[in-house]
Amino acid sequence: MFKGVAKEAWSNDLLPQSAYLKISSLKSLKFERLPKGRSLDLEEGRRLLESCFNGTTKGFRDRAIFAVMMGCGLRRAEVVSLKLANWNCIDRSFSFIGKGNKERRVYLPKNLDKYIDEWLIKRGLGAGTFFPPICQGKNTDKLKLDKELTSTSIYRLLMNQADFADLGKIRPHDLRRTFATRMLEAGSDLFILQKAMGHSSVATTARYDYRNEQSRRKVCKELTF
Repeated sequence: MFKGVAKEAWSNDLLPQSAYLKISSLKSLKFERLPKGRSLDLEEGRRLLESCFNGTTKGFRDRAIFAVMMGCGLRRAEVVSLKLANWNCIDRSFSFIGKGNKERRVYLPKNLDKYIDEWLIKRGLGAGTFFPPICQGKNTDKLKLDKELTSTSIYRLLMNQADFADLGKIRPHDLRRTFATRMLEAGSDLFILQKAMGHSSVATTARYDYRNEQSRRKVCKELTF
């Protein structure tokens, strides 16, 4: 930004060329910070999904929501806007337009198939929102297929379930970080992951790699003195 101001001043004869050249030759300071958020390990992911299972329609829905967020790497705004029409039951994938008006297809991992199937049995195959709000009654639950959950609702759902699952501090975007870490652990390269996550830059995708942090934590925890 400072260099841009200097260039503009020089082009308008407000700054001597010698001063501008000195400013433009300055090198930017480089720094590195610890990654934000966290990635759930396999046990934590299992506990989160199991904590939702209580036999209610809401429980089936919430478990399917977290399965899609962890298994496909969707953002909160993307998961709440999904429609039944976005779901392809043949190849078990969602096609939708996400952030930045980018259209992409994501595939559901096989071990999470059952959570979507169980939810669709409860939801039915009527057109509308894939994960709709639920009006809970004494004898039956009414699904509002013409309405959408809010991103804030997803945040609250996760906070409640994180307490049940004893996960400590966690945020919805951590489920997206979990997806990225699992993909990399499975051998995916950054460019494939970039497409799966809908990033414009592979540099952004690289910031979601929590493998080194998790490995270092595991080794440090097992040290003896």
